[in-house]
Amino acid sequence: MKMISKSSGRGKVKKFLQMERFKPVHAVLFAGFLLAGAPVYAAETGIEPNEALEAYVYLHRNPEVGKDLPKAHDYIVGRLQALGGFSFENVPSLPSAVIAILDSGRPGPVIALRADMDARRLDVGDEPTSHDPQSQLPGLMHNCGHDAHSAMLLGAAAELHAHPEEFKGKIVFLFQPAEEVKGGADDIVADGILTRLGVRAIFAQHVVAGQAVGEVTVSQGSAMAGSNTFKLTLSGTASHAAMPYEGADLGVTSAKIILELANLPARGWDSSNRPAVISVTKISSSSNSINATPAEITIEGTLRAFEPLGDVAISGSLNNLIAVRIGALAQVYGASIDWHVTPGTPPTINDVSIIRSLATDLGTEAGVKLAVSTDRFMTSEDFAYYGQQLPAVYFGQGIAKDGLGDVGVHQREFTIHPDALPNGVRFLVALARLASERLH
Repeated sequence: MKMISKSSGRGKVKKFLQMERFKPVHAVLFAGFLLAGAPVYAAETGIEPNEALEAYVYLHRNPEVGKDLPKAHDYIVGRLQALGGFSFENVPSLPSAVIAILDSGRPGPVIALRADMDARRLDVGDEPTSHDPQSQLPGLMHNCGHDAHSAMLLGAAAELHAHPEEFKGKIVFLFQPAEEVKGGADDIVADGILTRLGVRAIFAQHVVAGQAVGEVTVSQGSAMAGSNTFKLTLSGTASHAAMPYEGADLGVTSAKIILELANLPARGWDSSNRPAVISVTKISSSSNSINATPAEITIEGTLRAFEPLGDVAISGSLNNLIAVRIGALAQVYGASIDWHVTPGTPPTINDVSIIRSLATDLGTEAGVKLAVSTDRFMTSEDFAYYGQQLPAVYFGQGIAKDGLGDVGVHQREFTIHPDALPNGVRFLVALARLASERLH
């Protein structure tokens, strides 16, 4: 490998983090790699075949959803086995998960680095043909960045495998299926594998659309909201469309209740200290006629908050407040309600003490600009389950540059700039090194 710096520093890790292979991959080289479908060899720039880049292209072209990810599992296990030196653990309820352990051979803590692996089903259409790489499966796409997450983690595993002298203790590389559906992180936590392995802390990163390549963010404490789903059934007397006054007029009544749901967090409770977002995402009617008002309408969506919703029967809880408010409104129009909330992913809480112990040097070690804040976001992540079991920190990795990486996740136009991949690898390597030194 060609070294671009022989300066002394904190050991060899700073040298291999500065190697030419980790310099940002130019978009032209990236495009050439994709068109050829083979590793990039660019001797004139010093760039060598890149583990993360190859993994990203393969995973993006072969998206899989949910808990069953045989292609992703076999690819990642195959690459780790080819490197050698990793031991593996299994979670019976989640066979596509890859849990690989790398032992430095020196005393130190057990640190876990986690990446998610699953893709998503598109609501409409396929991935744009202008994208390169492009999904090879109609209707499926990695438009949440999980392919990039796994690629970065695989790249970090390769680098730490090559330089075990640069960290202490053991690193657990956790490639997790089913982040977009139930049964990913929650299954792993329920299995107890991280406890059995003696994991001291767990870390992860997520790509952030619109955030510049080279910028990494982390929120102290409460970082992301918990996500819950709700189903509201409105029932009432049907009527002829010409005489809505003879029934509950559930079409209009549901519109009023939907507006109340949307407005409730701003006016119904202390939004400055108890922020929440209620989003209606699905509406269905019991009637197939356009000339009659229905007897039943179902409204579904998500409710995000930074606190538990509480029991619907307990006064003062968010759950109770919503049910009482919309129940009273429905009654005014002659309708009744059935309100049901299904708890989902809990809020994500970043460990403040760990952030403080690492933040001073982490950005410099990784060659990125690290911004620490107290910002909170209404997005949610099943990484939160790990934080209920052990100290956890979740970072945001910038992916926007030169017109790529600007469109938000879960959109079919979502992209990342390839320069984000080596940044993510460097960041995970530096994170593993510092955490293994400073956490006990």
